[in-house]
Amino acid sequence: MAESVVRPSAPRLSRAAVLGGLGAIMTTALLAPGAHAAVDVPPGTFVVDQAEVLSSAQESELTQDITQLQSKAGQNLYVVYVDKFDSTPQATIDSVVQQRGLGNSDSVLAIAVETRNYGFDTGMSSTMQSDIRSAYILPALRKAAAGGDWEAPAVAAVQGLDDAANGTLDGRGRSGETYQPDGTLPQAAEQDSSAQTSTSDSGNGASGALVGAGALAAVAGGAYVVSRRRRKSDGGAEPGAVATGPQASRDPLDELSVDELRKRAGATLVAADDAIRSSEQEVGFAMASYGEGAVGTFRQDIEKAKEHMRASFQLQHQLDDEIPDTEADQRSWLKEIIARSEQVGATLSAHKKEFDSLRDLENSVPEAISALESRVPQAEGAVQAAERELVDLHGRYAESALTEVNDNATQARERLEFVKTAKAKARASLEAGDRSTAAVAVRAAEESLSQVGTLTEAVSKAGAALSTHVANLQVGISQSEQDLAEAQALLSAGRSPELAGPVGGMQQTLASVRAELQSGRPDPLALLQRLESAHRQLNIPLSGVRDAREQARQAEQMLSAAISQAQAQIDGTADFIGARRGAVGSEARTRLAEADRSLQTAMSLRSADPVAALDHAQRASQLADRASERAQQDVADFGYGGMGGYGGLGGGYAGAGYRGGYGMPRSGAGGGFAGGLGGALLGGILMNSMFGGHHHDSGFDGGDWGGGGFGGFGGGGLGGGDFGGFGDADFGGF
Repeated sequence: MAESVVRPSAPRLSRAAVLGGLGAIMTTALLAPGAHAAVDVPPGTFVVDQAEVLSSAQESELTQDITQLQSKAGQNLYVVYVDKFDSTPQATIDSVVQQRGLGNSDSVLAIAVETRNYGFDTGMSSTMQSDIRSAYILPALRKAAAGGDWEAPAVAAVQGLDDAANGTLDGRGRSGETYQPDGTLPQAAEQDSSAQTSTSDSGNGASGALVGAGALAAVAGGAYVVSRRRRKSDGGAEPGAVATGPQASRDPLDELSVDELRKRAGATLVAADDAIRSSEQEVGFAMASYGEGAVGTFRQDIEKAKEHMRASFQLQHQLDDEIPDTEADQRSWLKEIIARSEQVGATLSAHKKEFDSLRDLENSVPEAISALESRVPQAEGAVQAAERELVDLHGRYAESALTEVNDNATQARERLEFVKTAKAKARASLEAGDRSTAAVAVRAAEESLSQVGTLTEAVSKAGAALSTHVANLQVGISQSEQDLAEAQALLSAGRSPELAGPVGGMQQTLASVRAELQSGRPDPLALLQRLESAHRQLNIPLSGVRDAREQARQAEQMLSAAISQAQAQIDGTADFIGARRGAVGSEARTRLAEADRSLQTAMSLRSADPVAALDHAQRASQLADRASERAQQDVADFGYGGMGGYGGLGGGYAGAGYRGGYGMPRSGAGGGFAGGLGGALLGGILMNSMFGGHHHDSGFDGGDWGGGGFGGFGGGGLGGGDFGGFGDADFGGF
């Protein structure tokens, strides 16, 4: 948010203060009756100090250490301090894992300072987890129990994860830091009878008891002293710290302004999202050839990458919402978005060689071209069917109801044209002995054909969704009439005078909705949204005179329609973005991700709390609608068909003009470029790095194939290998 509203004098009274109470209420509401949420971890927060054992400076330093761990070692850590665990350490850890949707590159350290027990869980191997505990965390916990330095165990966990990120605890961390872990303490100290222990256990060796202060006296001479990277102007080490090698260099992201960080985060967010989309397509192509069993590992990699994307989108939503954020919070969240986006690339690259070996496109280009040619007639038939269906839909519905699919048939024809261009490129490269470029061209053709399917199927889905919206509208009118009658009866009885305004508004809305519905060619979704708005205004005062059971009954009646409406909107906008991802920036994608998150929440609450579920479903619809508007504006700003300039990252990287220049002749249909290049650019199959080459009527040189920077499966599609990249990120991919 705007920095002018930030209050630097109270840096910790930011989002955590605004949302903490609400987050705790929502978390508790999602638990079974009688359960208690041990801790709430807001998005972007890595250190939660309910026990109040850290100073503000310590909490800030620890957060910086974790941020550096993310960016330099590809690992993440959440640290929770409580007075005591409600049940077991693992239950607290599980709560954090579920709240934040953690994956294999995330770890959780939970410490109960009063009862002296703890839990530590990581996505690394059980052996590595045990070694980090014994060599790093446990010695520091004993020190904390004796002297009160509760920051030390968390710093030790950061160091252990950094050290282990290289695959072994050898004292050399992936970040470049070096460490001197104390190692496992003598067995006698472990079993000292004076130790204060807890019987709670995680069940997998991840939690244990802290040794009390009495046991520490016997080993004080050899106690582990935590080394840490202090950010001091003189570069000096903390007194008494073990030498750690060269001081870590300053994070270059700290040199950027908040606006620059936003642009960088937006670019990496879009690129990471595109990498996942491309990778899913690549895995789909591989599955079609080799079966589901052959791609299981790669699907797992994609799911891990999606975990990072979900967290990143949630952070971006926080940055975009109406709640002011401090500069410190903005910087922390933006850096986490960048780190998680980079981790997407690392995750998708985990099995690059295996995937390349599986597909082996470079050695099967002729067969791949033949397979493409066999699919083209079916794709052409689908385009013709979409054209006919669009004519029918335009005869039944308003233009505003079809904005997301209005040009889908034209776009699909452009993608088909690009398939021909890419096939020609593949053949020419193969004849020249350049199998690498030929394979990239085949991948481009495959992705273009996939987008033909997305575009044509979206037309059919739009027709089905509009029919559903009409049915839901009829149900909504009936329910609104019932509620209106109830409100009018209350007014007639001299009760609830505050209903007078909403009653009048509902009467007017019902009259206009009925008229437009009967006039022919309505926009049923717009009418539904108008009706829902009036219904909400009426329900606010009505809820004050209804008991909880009646409110739940009313919500149940409306819930199914609200969920189906939200799902249809999310699906439609996802298809729109997927086939135009070269133009759509981070804002639309973030809103869509938040819409999906709200919908999933609605579905999870459907039985337990229909009132809350209805609120979430309606919010999902609103967010999907905003995502659609933003995505359509991005496409308009992109300049497809001669409008405006290239703005493929939501305004962050407005680049070269896109008006038929660069020696690329315009084609007649759709206002695109010859060879379907315009559609390939809009679809994200080709990105703006291709502008640097010399383009011709029917093709382009091998060096002109540029790409999305992050890549994904298959050598990054058009963004990996020798074909250049986009932006500062170097993500590679399968």
